[in-house]
Amino acid sequence: MSKIRIGIVGYGNLGRGVEASVKLQPDMELVGVFSRRKGLETVSGVPTYTMEDLPN
Repeated sequence: MSKIRIGIVGYGNLGRGVEASVKLQPDMELVGVFSRRKGLETVSGVPTYTMEDLPN
């Protein structure tokens, strides 16, 4: 069975909590984080995206 792929929108306290929770679930995989902050680095090292990364 394939893993549930999760994306987080916002990387404040709640977003970081979701990241930690997803890491504990063997059937889930964090695939990316969307944030307003440029140059953001996540604890888990997943790719991050900003508004500038979205297609027009």
